[in-house]
This record gives sequence, structure tokens and C-alpha cells, in this order.
Amino acid sequence: MTPESTILHFDPKNNNSRKAGAPVVAQEHVIVPAAPAELLTDPLMPTIFHESWWLDIVTGGNYDYAEVRENGMPVGRLPYFLRSRWGMKYSIMPPMTHFVGPAIIEGEGSAATRFLRRAQITRELIQQLPKASLYRYKCHHEVKDTIAFQQENFITNVQFTHEIAPLPHDVLWKNMRSEKRKKIRQAQQQLTVSFIEDVKEFWRFYDNNLKKKKIKNVCDETLCTKLIEVCLVRKRGRIYAARDKNNDVVAAIFCIWDAHTSFYFMSSRTVIAHNGAISLLAWEAMKDASSRGQVFDLDGLNHSSAVLFFTEFGGTVSPRYIVTRQTLVGGLAWALKDMFRENRYFY
Repeated sequence: MTPESTILHFDPKNNNSRKAGAPVVAQEHVIVPAAPAELLTDPLMPTIFHESWWLDIVTGGNYDYAEVRENGMPVGRLPYFLRSRWGMKYSIMPPMTHFVGPAIIEGEGSAATRFLRRAQITRELIQQLPKASLYRYKCHHEVKDTIAFQQENFITNVQFTHEIAPLPHDVLWKNMRSEKRKKIRQAQQQLTVSFIEDVKEFWRFYDNNLKKKKIKNVCDETLCTKLIEVCLVRKRGRIYAARDKNNDVVAAIFCIWDAHTSFYFMSSRTVIAHNGAISLLAWEAMKDASSRGQVFDLDGLNHSSAVLFFTEFGGTVSPRYIVTRQTLVGGLAWALKDMFRENRYFY
């Protein structure tokens, strides 16, 4: 498989087609180069999670789109993932897919005009969704409100994430809390950073660490390794490794990216690793993201103990809206499932 080429037409299920978008715009005191050609995306694929090759892998091709067109051209698209269990149809987020939600071309005009257009297209997309007992989306960073969803009887929740804007490396370093800088400096004295190219090596490291901690691995090996492999081949991801003086891997993280954002996606460490090992790797990934002109997204708070770890990097807290529409049966089924989820007050 080769990295995507940039062409000017769009087919939502053609892995090699997309429309070139605008370069990233620099802000004051921010070093933001234009995105490389291979990362310029169609506005209807605003994140890596919207891209057809990603959805093909995580769903086995079992997904579809609601779509709104104007003058024959798509201006809005919303993927859905219908499944059936116990006679109940439902659509929830696919595995390893952290954000999706509607992609809208809102056009020009005043803020009010663009808001009304965005809301109208979103409502038209929702109205096209097939009937189901449950729909649940975690929306991407371009979804700034869920008013249109609420108008279509969706309930709104929110997840918070920390985003770090692309800045000069010395500014990024200064913006971190002193405690985080200290941990990273100490880790640098004991560890070296390299990359892992062997996907199986990373999987074994990740899986073995969970087993030693007696934690269930919720990732499917076949799906996870295939997704990581394709990201590496497409140059849309990187595995960072921290090695000790014996050259043994003691910590590793996997990051993925699109034109706008680099996501801190997976991480693992041995029980004997320096307590700054993961922070060191995240720091390296943060610098790489900044060099590419990308926001570094720590990918959502999903448990209470992560609050301090993420906050010390000095980012900005941003919301990711979660929208749910359900029937009585769908709501009961989801509530029962959620009741036994660890850290269920985080999303």
C-alpha cells in the first residue's frame, strides 16, 4: 500500500481520492507551515477518523453516509455504522475511532449565516439516518455546538481534552509545569528515544504490559495491528519508544495525525520504567506535531487519574461533544452496558 496521492475529485469510499484543502493559517507567535500535499484533506473528511481507509479498516467496510448535496456537489456528510443485536438496530462509534460526527462545508457569510447553514445541513443529515434504537456520536473538534442535534431529539454530553497549539519548541517547554519539565529531564538522563517500525513488537509490548498488570486488553489484535501498519505505511503515524541503558524498551506511545491534529493515541510502559518515560515520549511527539504545524491533542480525558498528567503539559482544555438519540429499549440497553464500565463518568 502506498500513501494517498492528492487528486481533485472525491469518492467517500475510494481510499485514494480526496480534494485538496487550504493550507494551515499561521497565527501570532505560532510557527505553522502549510500542510504537506499528502495531508491536505477534503473538508468533508476533517479528521483522520473520517477518512475512508480508516473507516474501511475499523468497520470492515460496513458503514454508510448520510449526505446533503447542493448543485450536485456534497456539502455535508455524516457516517453511520448500523449493527443489529437481539433484534435491535444501533449505531455507535467503531472501535479505535475516537471522533467522527458531521462534516459540513458551511460556506461564507456572517457568523449567523454560517451557523444557520451549518445547523440546517446537520439537521438534513440527521433526518436521513435510518431508524435505529440507538445513535451515539463523539464529535470532532470542528463541531462547536450540538444545537442541531438537540433539535432532532439528541441528548448532549461532553468529553474534555487538552490541546497544545503548534508553537516554537522553547515556548512549548516553557508552557509546561515545572514538575513536568523536571520529570522529562530526569527521564532524558536515563533513557534514549527511538522509533519502533515493527508493529508486532509494539503489540507484544503493549499486550504483555497489560497482562502483567492483570488488565484486560480491549483492543483486537488483528484490527489494531492492521490499523497501525497502515498508518505507518501512509506516514500518518509513528511509534515512539523509550529504551534503557540495556536498549530494552520500557515505554512506548503511538501517535496518529491528519492535516490539523496529531493525536496521542496509545501508550504503554513497564512497571519498572522511569515515571517520566511516557512524558518524555509525549514531549517528543508534541515537538514533531508542532514542526508539522499541527495541534497536539492528548485525546480526551477518560479517567480521573489522567487529569494531572495531561494538565501539566500546558495545553488548553477543549470540549468534544457526545450526542445520543435512543428509544426506550435502546436507552435501557445502553444504560445497562454503561453501568458496568469503569470510570463511567468520563467518556
